[in-house]
Amino acid sequence: MSVSRVVHGTRRVTPEVERKVRAAIEKVGYEPNEAARILKGYRARVLGLIVPDLSDPFLATCANAVQETAREAGYMTLMAASGGREDVERKLTEIMMQRHVAGFLVIPSGSRNDHFAIVKKSRVPIVSLDRPLKRVETDTLTVDNRLAAARMTGHLISHGHRQILCIADDKSVFTSNERIVGYSQAMRRAELPVQVRLIRPIDGRISEKLKSVLDSVSSVTALFAINNVLAVRVLRELQRREVQMPERIALAAFDDFDAATLVRPTITVVRQPIAELGKRAAELVLARLRNDAIPSPSRIVLGTELVIRQSCGCGRRYLETSESGAKTV
Repeated sequence: MSVSRVVHGTRRVTPEVERKVRAAIEKVGYEPNEAARILKGYRARVLGLIVPDLSDPFLATCANAVQETAREAGYMTLMAASGGREDVERKLTEIMMQRHVAGFLVIPSGSRNDHFAIVKKSRVPIVSLDRPLKRVETDTLTVDNRLAAARMTGHLISHGHRQILCIADDKSVFTSNERIVGYSQAMRRAELPVQVRLIRPIDGRISEKLKSVLDSVSSVTALFAINNVLAVRVLRELQRREVQMPERIALAAFDDFDAATLVRPTITVVRQPIAELGKRAAELVLARLRNDAIPSPSRIVLGTELVIRQSCGCGRRYLETSESGAKTV
């Protein structure tokens, strides 16, 4: 029984017992037969990961952290992208269940989530990361989107900006909505006008829409892009127009990105602990598989950093006195 618990990871054993079992496994060269285990009713030592888009740098970094954490625990990761479509997500879930994955990690795209309700009823652990699952009670890991957006907006206000435009995408997505709410709360507290413009990245005309938005807001002195995809598009358009930052328009973004430190001025951002989000989500699934005594469902909110650079209007003297240019939010 102790050997079975070590090999299958179903329950914890004492460190001494695990050491002896591992030594014996190495000595005889034992390799578990995964197909036979599944036929006996065991689940595969595989975690299923479903995200909207693996080409997104944020999601790719998160997925890599999940995979590394799973590998260290002796699990493989079966990854798939839903393209932001719930029907595709449902089909992927069915396929993974047919392959007897041990647990799920999901960044959900839909709202019905009946397929994840079936997974939960089958007693397969699910962890939702980046955003919660609607209609299904699961373990969830997110970051403090609302607070971070409010503090970034407050930072722009502290520079004297009174006309701050929030450029967002789909409000139906939890992260987008939370950031819009945070921005709006900060603006209302300062008795300033709330200005939000929605531009959907999946729309092929995003460049045209962005041009139209910037043409219609000549009084705006600061822009807040709520994700890295929008931030890059905004930066390109400002460069095309030869707009001086931060003298003419200040720019801040939610999510750090590679180009943020390569352009001049460097871009002020909210930095998320992306790798930690993926790592802790995988650890939570693995803890459920070990039947660890943890609250259910577990709600974990990670902190973010306000990374102060030049595009918000902070001068060199401020940057030199700021600790590493970052503040924990």
